[in-house]
Amino acid sequence: MGVLSVCEEAPSKVFGVSLSHLRKTGQMRQGLPLAFTHLVGFLEKHGLSTKGLFRVGGTVLRQYELRKCFDRGGFPKMSIEDVHSSAYVLKHFLRTLPGGLIPEPFRIELLEVFRMFRLSKRHKAVKKILDTIPEENYNILCFLTFFLSRVAAESHANRMTTTNLSIEFGPILFHVPQGPTKLEEEEMCISFTEYMLDNLRHLLPNMYPQASATNMAEGDSVSEAGGDFTPEKCVQQVLLTETSSKPPKIGRLERLRRRFLHFWQKFGSRNGRRKVEDGEQPSGAGDVQCKSPQPVRD
Repeated sequence: MGVLSVCEEAPSKVFGVSLSHLRKTGQMRQGLPLAFTHLVGFLEKHGLSTKGLFRVGGTVLRQYELRKCFDRGGFPKMSIEDVHSSAYVLKHFLRTLPGGLIPEPFRIELLEVFRMFRLSKRHKAVKKILDTIPEENYNILCFLTFFLSRVAAESHANRMTTTNLSIEFGPILFHVPQGPTKLEEEEMCISFTEYMLDNLRHLLPNMYPQASATNMAEGDSVSEAGGDFTPEKCVQQVLLTETSSKPPKIGRLERLRRRFLHFWQKFGSRNGRRKVEDGEQPSGAGDVQCKSPQPVRD
């Protein structure tokens, strides 16, 4: 029996479907898509120092195999050789999300505020709009930007500064419709994405790991704030950020904080169990190994 047969047992499309569809078909946990968190977890472990992460696409065949495995309800077993292909699949998930991660009405509002307001007033106005984005979109946006800040912190190795990450993700987060101003609008989306990544602690304070005093003195940019952040330290800093500012409201931010904590705790325990597997021979590009999703309690 081929390895793909495990995937065929639970057909459930992941790419190109709405978040509500993923929720209804059991493809979300803690308010986040399972395929999305699986890819982020793999890249967190294996890809942060990979040069050209999110710029190099990997192989077309491997991209196809990974997508098919997810679409059949499985989780592909990936090796270090799959970093670029899995990064492409992560972008493909966001690119094919109907309506975009940041839906059209919010895109228009955000870009208008970005054009009109100076930096001193921009943070508050942008945060106010971001807080009104549909909860599931907001969850993914926070989770993604939190992860991309860690990628940018390793830009000395991967060459992916916030500027380079914005070029890759700006047109993906916002789905700009076809028209005579499409290129101009996409350029604005790229600029806004860079602004958002460089100012996460102002826009999403509960999700951004607190930088050291030295890094904070140098500036607010994520790309300037290096440091050796482990997943566990990130969660600790999230908790510190909450207690050092206003008491968090019991609402969407508190629920999202718990989802981050749940994910990183689970991710850390997986790393402990898989230490022995790190020495295994990587699977070939055409050898897709899938495992069925295990039931996870919220």
